[in-house]
Amino acid sequence: MSLLRLAYVIALRRIISYWRLEMVLFMGTVLAVALMSSGVVFTDLMEEAALRRVLVQATPEQANFSVRTYNGLDDPSLVTKQASIYKKGTDVVDQYVGVPFQPYLQDQTLLLQTISFFFKGHPQLELNDNVRPRGMLSYMSGLFPERVDLVEGRWPYSSANGAPIPLDQPLEVAIDTTGAELIHLGTGDELEIFPATISTSQTSTRVKIVGIFQRMDPDDEFWYGVRRSFGHTEDQVAIVPLFTTEDAVLEYAGRNYPGSYAEVQWFFFLNRSEIRARDVEHIQDTIQQVKKNLPLENTSTTIGLDDLLKGYQEQILLARIPLYLMISLTTGILIYYLALVSGLVIKSRSTETSLLKSRGITTPQIGLVAFVEGLLLAVPALILGPLLALAISTALGRVFMEASADSGPIPVSMSFQAFLLGTGGAVLAVAVLTISSLIASRKGLVEFRQSGARPPQAPFIHRSYLDILALVLIGLIWWQIQSRGSFLVRSLGTGELEVDISLLMGPVLGLLALGLLVMRFFPLVMALAARTLEPLGPVWLVQGLRRVSRDPIMA
Repeated sequence: MSLLRLAYVIALRRIISYWRLEMVLFMGTVLAVALMSSGVVFTDLMEEAALRRVLVQATPEQANFSVRTYNGLDDPSLVTKQASIYKKGTDVVDQYVGVPFQPYLQDQTLLLQTISFFFKGHPQLELNDNVRPRGMLSYMSGLFPERVDLVEGRWPYSSANGAPIPLDQPLEVAIDTTGAELIHLGTGDELEIFPATISTSQTSTRVKIVGIFQRMDPDDEFWYGVRRSFGHTEDQVAIVPLFTTEDAVLEYAGRNYPGSYAEVQWFFFLNRSEIRARDVEHIQDTIQQVKKNLPLENTSTTIGLDDLLKGYQEQILLARIPLYLMISLTTGILIYYLALVSGLVIKSRSTETSLLKSRGITTPQIGLVAFVEGLLLAVPALILGPLLALAISTALGRVFMEASADSGPIPVSMSFQAFLLGTGGAVLAVAVLTISSLIASRKGLVEFRQSGARPPQAPFIHRSYLDILALVLIGLIWWQIQSRGSFLVRSLGTGELEVDISLLMGPVLGLLALGLLVMRFFPLVMALAARTLEPLGPVWLVQGLRRVSRDPIMA
């Protein structure tokens, strides 16, 4: 603890004494944190913007989905409603579809339709079977009063207040305005219906029209899968669904026509503005579970959302490549910048370091002081860096990405991965400073005086020609990357495209190769320039070029 306290005091006094150089090092640390964090933040922003755009532009058939079942109706006198096939089906769909998708839905509805019935009781209804008006008993949740307006009359059993349906009375129904025009009937008219499979009179059911309605907005997404469930014509045949309550359909149709098939369809409407990119994987998994494991017989699903999200994921995969390239290049430039600034700071302290060595301080202790100094700079950088990353990503998002009015603003947030990568940038800055200090602290006072009296030696990497070897290796790796021709690989397990992260090291290797070339030829170019200008140029310029050629870092 005493050693750490001493290292803290020395590091703090260093920061105060050399505040100009320390400010440069601090700005480099802030930049490292901000750039590393902004890579993840901007990636998340890009994914959110792309997902929002895909969902907003998707058709209702692509974004929404439905589940359809065909089962016979139970006789309510033999089976209770809770034990009926219909109730079991609704419970299963709610458990396997409704509950898992609930966070991503803005609405859902159920459509119950019986078999088709012929109409009779009026001359315009009793035509040849080929052109005879027909319809089915229908129930749709969320229909009245949320999405339809009553033009005449009332909604079936709307005033019953929960009282049992009087089965000895005609079945109350409502039809839409188009259906009323097709069969020329209105509020208060009665008719009889019987199954359309047999034209001869079976058990018929008396029906009374108690209301006529119209849809508030026929273009609403709510109607995307039920447009043919309202009044229309097919091959010059009038189709007029008779809407009533859920209990009325089950009671009348189940009692009079037990075992007759009924179609039940659930429609689920996606909340396009609330889905986040992090939810895509879970939604895809849930869709696959619904398609494969829904325990219902005579069931079909209509889901195009998985294909829509799969296309989005492929687009994001391709869009990530240039972003990953930018991050890799940024990392390489940061390492070079931090090494350059750290080397400049440490070289300016070479006298102080040699004096400390002459007073008995060890190399690990000097490294500890540099480590504490780096931490003192990194802690405030970890606070400012993520804020700067958010500001940069928000500004870039406003420039390059537009949010439609329907989708709302695109969220910009600092995720744990972004903070973790920013912490990695801070750790990188501390590591570069510590390692540079350890390398510079190998010289004592005598070695420092000797090095000051002699011309600086060429770096070890140049004396041993390790840079030439590194350039050869980089050239081989670059050739391998070029031969691949793509940053994408196809997984053998899933067959999906994936980004090969190792291939993204190509730009970093290219930057490293350029740095090695500059380090090799820059002193030679400066020495040649000094010799060329020696006869003509001023003394200060010639001596400066010579100084640069001998010690480029200090220059």
